[in-house]
Amino acid sequence: MKKGRVFLNIFSNWMFFVLAILIAFIVSPIMVKKLGNETYGIWVLMVSISSYFTVLDFGINTALVRFISKYTTLKNYQKAAQIYSASFIFFLIFGVIVIVSSMLLGRVFRDFFGIETLSERYIYFVFVMIGVDLAINLTFSVLSGTLRGLGRFLEINIILSLTAILKNTILVYLLMSNYSILSLAMLQASFSILSYLAQYLYIRKKYAFLKFRFSYVNRATFRQLFNYSIYSFLIAFALKVLFYTDSVVIGSMVTLEGVTYYAIPAMIVENLEKFIWAIVAVLIPIISSQEAVGNIQDMGTHYIIGTKYSLLLCAPVIVVLSIVGDDFIGLWIGETYAKPSGDVLNILLIGYVFALGQLIAQGILKGISKHRVLAYILCMEAIGNLLLSVLLAPKYGINGVAIGTTVPLLIANIVLIPYFTCRELNLDFYSYLLKGILLPIFPIFLLFLVLDNMNISAVSYFEVVVFSFFITLLIGIYSIFFQLEKDHRDGIFLKAKMVVGGIGIMR
Repeated sequence: MKKGRVFLNIFSNWMFFVLAILIAFIVSPIMVKKLGNETYGIWVLMVSISSYFTVLDFGINTALVRFISKYTTLKNYQKAAQIYSASFIFFLIFGVIVIVSSMLLGRVFRDFFGIETLSERYIYFVFVMIGVDLAINLTFSVLSGTLRGLGRFLEINIILSLTAILKNTILVYLLMSNYSILSLAMLQASFSILSYLAQYLYIRKKYAFLKFRFSYVNRATFRQLFNYSIYSFLIAFALKVLFYTDSVVIGSMVTLEGVTYYAIPAMIVENLEKFIWAIVAVLIPIISSQEAVGNIQDMGTHYIIGTKYSLLLCAPVIVVLSIVGDDFIGLWIGETYAKPSGDVLNILLIGYVFALGQLIAQGILKGISKHRVLAYILCMEAIGNLLLSVLLAPKYGINGVAIGTTVPLLIANIVLIPYFTCRELNLDFYSYLLKGILLPIFPIFLLFLVLDNMNISAVSYFEVVVFSFFITLLIGIYSIFFQLEKDHRDGIFLKAKMVVGGIGIMR
């Protein structure tokens, strides 16, 4: 893949990410206020429980990206079409299983969580409709997975952006017209269909060799997919436990309102993760392509630089949220959410500082098919998260659940994942910790300590923006002059000179 295309893909991922943040910023407070704490908590619980069904892809989507990128690089188009066809049949079967499972679980959802504000029939239909939406996304994820394997992130993001804008415009209208969660579920399913239809038409037009054929579906192709994807499945399962178990624990052991207070900071850190994945997702098919032609000598260097850059990119956001995150939540959602949600956010950020830096490790290990131990580590993290959350929730409430999430997160991302990745890449573990983590973030940590002792607060969005600009500028200068690789820094200065020169010519 050409370097220009790589940067274009990353830029488009970031633009979609910014759009998603903007949409969440506008829509989330409207949802919370119009639905109310309990109904919004019920919605989050339904989505959390239903999302466990997405592990039924058994990691096939990750294998799809891996093999589509590999075989198109090798120009083995028939093999790529076999992978495409076999994946579609697999997803179709398990899409049906998701719908049937939703119909069964929907019968017991209301009684299990003791919901009294909504009728059993209404709850059932909402749960089933969410299941239908998940089945659609599971079945046709072969289309988005194929486009990612082909490196067509720009096209995916254009489709997703247009459908997201239209969908959320209608969603706000429905909320303002006092429609409730059944309408939201139906809206989600409708736009999932629209999005995948656009992706299908694009693939048919641009990649004629990727046609579904029953003759391409065979045992050998299924075996190839499973041999790679079994560990991706374990990773996906672990991540689902990590992302969604907290809401289930809070809903069953604390209160339904607690789910809402926890969901707000969880949404913030999840978006931080998406910000880094916007880069890593683009790199996975490139890594697979390099591995396919035997070019993996520089992976150790990529790991150090990738970790360092990931931490530096997220550092301004993490510092700002750690200092004025509770004020921001109070301005955004409402003052009653500032303290409880802000406390949870500060706890989660401790673990996510290091977790975000290790996303590049996941990308590299998946790209070179060395993700078996990664799967085991994430499963252990998920089990630790569940056990600690259940243990701490009764006494410490949502803060206990946040601690139960953070402790395993730290162990996995400071010790286990870096150690295993360094071993696979023939990299000295302690040298990696020093160059990739300690040296880049230590001065930023000192900055945080100084700011934290100043008791800074923000009483308006203007003050949040000014503070964010100041922190970003400070960390940006530090990163460019002291942490960027020399060739990267020279490239930035060269681009800046060209821009300044271009402006001068225009004048």
